[in-house]
Amino acid sequence: MNRKMAFNKNKMLGPLNTLAFIMPAAFVFMWSSGAIFVKFGLHYADPFIFLFLRLFISSFILWGIVFYLKTPLSYHAKEWGYTLLTGMFMQAGYQIFFFMALAYSISPGILTIILGAQPILTAILTKERKQLLQWIGLILGMTGLILVVSDSLFIKAVSLIGIICAGLSLLGITIGTIMQKRIRMNQPLNMAIQYTGSAVVLFFLVLLFKPSLHWTIMFVISLSWMVLIVSVGATVLLYLMIQKDSLTNVASLFYCVSPVTSLLDFFIFGSTLKWLAVAGMILIIIGLILVNRKRTAASK
Repeated sequence: MNRKMAFNKNKMLGPLNTLAFIMPAAFVFMWSSGAIFVKFGLHYADPFIFLFLRLFISSFILWGIVFYLKTPLSYHAKEWGYTLLTGMFMQAGYQIFFFMALAYSISPGILTIILGAQPILTAILTKERKQLLQWIGLILGMTGLILVVSDSLFIKAVSLIGIICAGLSLLGITIGTIMQKRIRMNQPLNMAIQYTGSAVVLFFLVLLFKPSLHWTIMFVISLSWMVLIVSVGATVLLYLMIQKDSLTNVASLFYCVSPVTSLLDFFIFGSTLKWLAVAGMILIIIGLILVNRKRTAASK
């Protein structure tokens, strides 16, 4: 009987371990592709109108899923308020200040380095217990990230307002990720509430700044990708991983975003990859292995 139970357990662990690998890999690819499609889309729309359309359409899709699945809406008002607040940090705040940092002459390289500090900031704020190798992994990942984007560090002037916006963007995604860990609401409903609240914020910004928009096939493709693949697909994976795993382990995946985006940029736009960037990618991979070493050992 015990041998049969052990066999069944091993049979179940196989697909679960495969899924545990596929989800982070799929998330990194989806999230990394966002910068490429935003680069296409911003040729035809200002950031605020782009973000508003992305959040509005995403919330419409998610509410459709909620009602199709007949998800119960009888949650406490306090929980709805907490979910809305989480969305203000994780969706509206993070993305608004991200675009504002770029608008105030912060180079993508410097911005990526600032945002790449999220795993370390998450580890400090949550005070999760970590082994020495995991701390070494976090430092290696940050070092690798700096190498990946080092070529763009001194290309543009750095403004104080831009640095503040970049810091607020980092704070938004970090606090939002930590707050998301406490939410036990059904994920489609959770995301629908967050996206709806964030879309309302962007709507008022659109009214205030009256941004320009030119409808083209390329913009529609860009917007569709950002809605379906990034806002819905990648965010669902992110929220599922936050619920199931250590916050530091999940946050460490953001180290991979910059090198994967660089690879996509190389293949799509022909941007060159120098040996320094390749060395940085190797350090990031080593760092991720060390950060997730405890989780891998526990799953065996």
